[in-house]
Amino acid sequence: MGSPSDVTVQVTLPRSLLYESGLSQQEAGDALLRAFVLSLYRRDRISSGKAARLLGVHRLEFIRLLAEEGIPYLDYTADELEEEVTAYADVLYRVGE
Repeated sequence: MGSPSDVTVQVTLPRSLLYESGLSQQEAGDALLRAFVLSLYRRDRISSGKAARLLGVHRLEFIRLLAEEGIPYLDYTADELEEEVTAYADVLYRVGE
């Protein structure tokens, strides 16, 4: 059973879809939760940490899940990546002083 802060959402599926999927109702519910959480993460609505917590996995396991689904964990443009590398290099330079 969920926590007091959980909400239940009902989804109606054709019986044939559930049957053809070979999933139990619980497995289908888990798959729908996973798809919803991944969709929210993909659209930058939740962080990777929150997504991992919602799915009940450690962050590294969540990163592996993203890789399995072809979803980038780091999604930088070339300019954003260059800014990150420059900022990181600046920090390393200051630490070495």
